[in-house]
Amino acid sequence: MRSTRSLLRWARATRPVSRRTVAVFGAGVAGLTAAHELAERGFAVTVYERKAIGGRARSTPPPGLDVALPAERGLRIRPGLDRNLTETMRRIPFPGNPNGCDDNLTSASSHRHTAVISGCRDRLPITPTEFIGAVAGVLGESGLSPGEASFAARKLGVYATSCEERRLGQWEYASWGDYVRIEGSSPAYRRVVADGLIRHLTPLRSGEVSAHSVGVVAESSVWSGMTTGRHDDRVLNGPASERWLEPWARHLRRLGVRFEVGWELSAFDTEGRDVVAATVTDRAGGRRTVESDWYVSAIPVDKFNNVLTDRMISTDSGLAGVRRLRTRWSSALQFYLREPVPATTGPVHHLDSPWALTSVSPARFWPGGMTRYGDGTVQDCLSTIVSDWSSPGMFDKRPAKACTPAEIAAETWAQVKAHLVEQGTVLRDEMLHSWRLDPAVIGSGTSGAYHDEPTFVPGPGSWSNRPASATGFGNLFLAGDWVRTDVNVASLEGANEAGRRAVNALLGAAGAGSPVAVHEPVRPAWADPFRVIDRGRYRSGLRNVFDVTDTRASG
Repeated sequence: MRSTRSLLRWARATRPVSRRTVAVFGAGVAGLTAAHELAERGFAVTVYERKAIGGRARSTPPPGLDVALPAERGLRIRPGLDRNLTETMRRIPFPGNPNGCDDNLTSASSHRHTAVISGCRDRLPITPTEFIGAVAGVLGESGLSPGEASFAARKLGVYATSCEERRLGQWEYASWGDYVRIEGSSPAYRRVVADGLIRHLTPLRSGEVSAHSVGVVAESSVWSGMTTGRHDDRVLNGPASERWLEPWARHLRRLGVRFEVGWELSAFDTEGRDVVAATVTDRAGGRRTVESDWYVSAIPVDKFNNVLTDRMISTDSGLAGVRRLRTRWSSALQFYLREPVPATTGPVHHLDSPWALTSVSPARFWPGGMTRYGDGTVQDCLSTIVSDWSSPGMFDKRPAKACTPAEIAAETWAQVKAHLVEQGTVLRDEMLHSWRLDPAVIGSGTSGAYHDEPTFVPGPGSWSNRPASATGFGNLFLAGDWVRTDVNVASLEGANEAGRRAVNALLGAAGAGSPVAVHEPVRPAWADPFRVIDRGRYRSGLRNVFDVTDTRASG
């Protein structure tokens, strides 16, 4: 007589694809990507989501205000990096757009040196020396001394010519701050190369994130700017939910995807190396059993740890490292304004702000601005990301975690005003219509404060703890920006890539359907021969040929 496990495997293998069921947990970018690819290949997909479709990428209307104003979290698409995400967006139909939701992205350049990098197209750097020289020229325009600009450019050249083994075996275990050697550097170097560059890529500080994670993004962004002339970010021309996520959900429903919103994954029932069922729970404590052929967990790492059991780890030891992965608070604070922000057109990185602030005025990229929302009195919005919740404020002198929402808003507004004044932009208090803190911040200012949607931290050495999309369970697959991906940094692109990889692992196990294309971040082709050379040097215990001594003191 067959066991339950063998019966499950037999059923999965023999049932027609159109009747093979997949339960996807989480309707963020990773879950929506997995559902999209699976539905196109004929699987019957049901997505379970605890809050709202779109996850952290969604727009959220502010509660308690008299007018309905969208709240954004600063979505930015980076050239050379977000290749999988934009390919998916092109396949999401949008009325009047030949390229779907991708046509809703518009340029948001705030980079003073776009023209310098774009000028490289006249003669592309084809050697490490030329590449380093071009990057040093750009950094020199940022106020760095010739010695510091040359050193920072050389460190980027070292990463570009490093083999994959060195990237994972050496640079993955160094923080970005150590890699670029911020100790003893000038304030300008710290602002531009250390935390300044980090802030543009991810809401972390240079000592928290691995050099490998930053290197991937920096390499692809810089080289893409040199080859295409596009070194600017792109942002949506309207609220994320309206211009991207709601059309995506509608398209998935047309493909047959079912959404069950309000249900949170709370447990897996396993037998041997198979998941035989899952349990989902609603906010009232109601429980449902979900039985499916295949399971894709696309929930954040902190939520996955809530369902990860010792029994699961004993079956798949590769999941043990998940418990060692870290998260941190990072939340958007919206300032709704009665007048347009007289600021730069793109993201503004408040490099000296103690709360690690980054701001963007998304409405300036929206036709009609914000006046078509609410009662028309709000003309603009300053969406500000608060990334450091533990350092003392500039004026209040308390960390954000210890402040009430009103105190957080007051301190953040004061910090933004102070830093924009240095750039020649004056914000007046009478411009402020209202503000709204991310509702994922719960109980701030109390002893029980917590963040319901924290950000994954790709810290030094975290790669070894991050699982692959395929697990030791034959019908369970993982997606999310915290699993192993080429982009290697917490981002929408990482989530999209992880969703694709989870589907490919599932297709391999199911023996059905064509694989999903997974596009690597852009890399300079001229560095290929040097990476081959570096592989031999790394295996021989030698440093990268371009990684010489720190010569900044002589600059």
